[in-house]
Amino acid sequence: MIKTIALGGAALIAMALLAFVLIGRERSWELIAGSPDPGPRDFSLNLRSPSPNDALACSPGLCENPDFEIPPVDDAPPVAIERLSQRLGRIDGLARRVDDRSDPRKARFVTYSPMMRFPDVIHLEARPMADGRTGLMAYAAAQLGKSDMGKNRARLEALFSGP
Repeated sequence: MIKTIALGGAALIAMALLAFVLIGRERSWELIAGSPDPGPRDFSLNLRSPSPNDALACSPGLCENPDFEIPPVDDAPPVAIERLSQRLGRIDGLARRVDDRSDPRKARFVTYSPMMRFPDVIHLEARPMADGRTGLMAYAAAQLGKSDMGKNRARLEALFSGP
């Protein structure tokens, strides 16, 4: 009896793995957990994930309790977002832009972990500041799990560490 249950369990696991491979990792997670794209983020609400699987970075004064601050830039907001979008594409080959580009001051991406393709979302926004510079806001969050082991913070740090 125990042997039959074990074989049945092993068969179910094998079928699930086969389906995961045939359907594809990204599509499988979407079927299990829904779309990884939650839609536009309202940074003024200052909402964070209840689990430690997100990261928030902002220029000084633009959000409460960021994980780290981003220096303002001299580019106009649309130019700043375009530069960040291009940089993200260079440093993360799995990132795909998912917003409709109707607001050039904002961008939204879905990216995936390299091996298991766990989905994460990245929100970027640029705002004019009183001093004439452009302030930046970025939020990255995992769709699945309770912890991302610091991956989203590392992703944002990499995005803002270069030119």
